[in-house]
Order: sequence, then structure tokens, then C-alpha cells
Amino acid sequence: MTLDGKIATANGESKWITSEAARAHAMHLRQGADALLIGVNTVLADDPSLTVRGIQSPRSKIPSRGLRRIVLDPIARTPLSAKVVSDGNAALTTIVVSKAAPKNRTDLLASRVRVLVAPDSRSARPRAPGTSSFPRNSIDLPWLLKRLGSEEVTNLLVEGGGETNASFLMQSLSHRIAFFYAPKVLGGRTARKAVAGDGATRIEESLDLRDIEWSKIGPDLFLTARLTSAV
Repeated sequence: MTLDGKIATANGESKWITSEAARAHAMHLRQGADALLIGVNTVLADDPSLTVRGIQSPRSKIPSRGLRRIVLDPIARTPLSAKVVSDGNAALTTIVVSKAAPKNRTDLLASRVRVLVAPDSRSARPRAPGTSSFPRNSIDLPWLLKRLGSEEVTNLLVEGGGETNASFLMQSLSHRIAFFYAPKVLGGRTARKAVAGDGATRIEESLDLRDIEWSKIGPDLFLTARLTSAV
């Protein structure tokens, strides 16, 4: 992200904010994960491959075919042409939809990749102050994490975008953060934020970090920390 917390311009341009060295280091984070997770808005904006460039993670419990790819897609908007659906690793892709997803769209996706239908999250309880409600048709993340855990996914790397990051952070479902900061200021009221959502309404509701470590990777800064409220 930029120093002012933006991951893309208002029109979605994001390549490249951070340096090649930072992006290479991000591959090491992927190599240490059992699965990668993004929201459907990232699929629509960037059409990512979510690969580790052919390098198998030594810690992964997933077979040597590659790491699992999870997409949060409440109303099944993922295009059939998206790389995570149409490439040679489609068998590793899971699209997580809500009960509100149109059946025809869900069926089309299920013909290409694995589809999970999540229970309605409106019956769930918020886990952090200031999060009094969940967006309609949102995915029940605690349910999803338990499901993935039962499938031996114990290290899940959440790569965004902003709404997905906010969902995990504000529900206290993240243990660690890893942020790359480029020496850039993007500005813009509608530029896309690294952490979006409704946010905290009071300072005391903000998320506190501990075990903070800073390092420099090329021209960029790299922050890792633990969340004090993590479950």
C-alpha cells in the first residue's frame, strides 16, 4: 500500500505500488501458507493467478499440485473466464458463496471449481467493538475458518482487498498482519483502501498491535505484528 493506506487508484489501477523486491518477498509469505484467500472484488479488478510461481511450500499440507485458492463471492460474481476458474490449477480453487447467490451462477461455477455455500452470517455475533452488524449476504467467516481448519488448512493468508481485510480484522479473526508500505502518497477520497469497511467509530475501538517489527525491503517498508485481540 501507499503511505496513506491506498492499494489502488479510484479507477482500480494498482500495478505497481510496491517494488519488485517487495513483491518477491510477498511470494515467500505465500510459500508459507496452506491457502490464499481474496474477495471477489480483487478477482474482478485484477484477475490474479494466486500462484507461488511453481514453488511448492515446504510447510503446506496440500499436495504438490499447489496451494489452495479461496474466493469470497457472496452472490457468485466470479467470471468463468477468471484465472482462478479457468487455469490449470482450477481444481485448487474454492468459491465461497452465500445462500443469496443465484443458483444458475452457482451451478456454472460448480462445474469448474469447488463451491461452498456458507450459512447466513446475520445470525453471527460481532467480535470487536464498533461492529454492530454484518453486511447483507456476507460470508460467515468463523464458519468458513472452522471448515477450512477441518480440511487441514491451518495457515491461511488473506490478501484482500480492502473489504475482505476489514472483515477479518474487525471480527478479530486475524492473528498477524504483514503490510508493505511504498514511499508513495496516492490521495483521493475514492481511492481504494487497504482496510475498508465501516471502521471504528471511536479511537478506543481501534485494533492494537504488539510484537511489532519493521524492516526495509528495497525502497519499501515491511511491517509485521500480532493483533492483541486475536482469538
